[in-house]
Order: sequence, then structure tokens, then C-alpha cells
Amino acid sequence: MADSIGPAQASNNLLNFTQTRQTQTTQLSAVVNGDKIEIGFSSVSTEETIRIVTEKSLEKLLAVVNDARAELGIPVGQAIDTSPEATADRIVDFALGAFSRFQDNHPELEGQDARQAFSEFIFGAIEQGIQEARDILTALNALDEGTNTVIDNISQIIQSRLNEFVTGG
Repeated sequence: MADSIGPAQASNNLLNFTQTRQTQTTQLSAVVNGDKIEIGFSSVSTEETIRIVTEKSLEKLLAVVNDARAELGIPVGQAIDTSPEATADRIVDFALGAFSRFQDNHPELEGQDARQAFSEFIFGAIEQGIQEARDILTALNALDEGTNTVIDNISQIIQSRLNEFVTGG
């Protein structure tokens, strides 16, 4: 078996094969270190499996949040204003950052016509993102009336800011 794994793959590879039963998971693992392969079975409880999956999911979510913070220029550890106004402002500011690229791709549009076309395009994309967020929250049973109202408020503020952009206000 070690002969079929190249030297680059052999270092610190971990292969896991898992079979789930009602209350316990039996795990077959093969750890490859250099020329040595260790194969063994271990039992992992359902609770432990859920804990591991939850920890890994939270690690990935934290990475996404940290990437978003970096993209928005918000230092790690700094409090984020999550009010509808501040959230809408961040979304619009980020979206408006793409206007010059839109103009580059549409040289036939100028002035208010360019701003109107961009606003319609970008608001459609934002609305799609809002709907996808609602779908995710619904799937998680986390979309209650209050949250839905906040999302509607954010959408209205975004539309208002984009209207101001179109009119040059």
C-alpha cells in the first residue's frame, strides 16, 4: 500500500473512512508518515462526532468572517455596527466600488444613464443575495418576523442609497 503513494503524498496524510451506526461511529483511519502506515479502528460517539463537525464548521465560518473583515477593512476584534443603516451602508459602499469597472465595460453609457443602469444591475444582484440569505435562515429555522423586518429595512435603505447615487445626490 505504501508503494502506491508518492513521497509528496506520504508525509502527514490522513485518510478517514467512517461508518455511522445509531449511537456510535466506527472509524477506520490510515495515517501515513514517511514510509510507515498505521491502520486502526476507533469508536467515536455521536456526540463527539457532532462536536467535531460543529468545531470544524465554526472554524470555517470564522475564516469567512475574517476574510470579510479584511475585505471591508475592519480589524479583527473591532466591534461591527450591525444596525440596518450601517449594514446597508457597507453593502452599498462595497457595490459602488464596482461602478468604475461597470463603466469600463459599458462605454456607451454616460452620466445618469450609466448610474441608472449600474443601479438596476447591482440592486438585482443584491436582492438575489438577500433572497439567498432569507432561504438560508429559513432552512436553519432562524428567520422570524423580527429578522425579516430588519432585512426588509436594510433592503429599503439600500434602494434609497442607490436612488441617491443615480440622481447624483
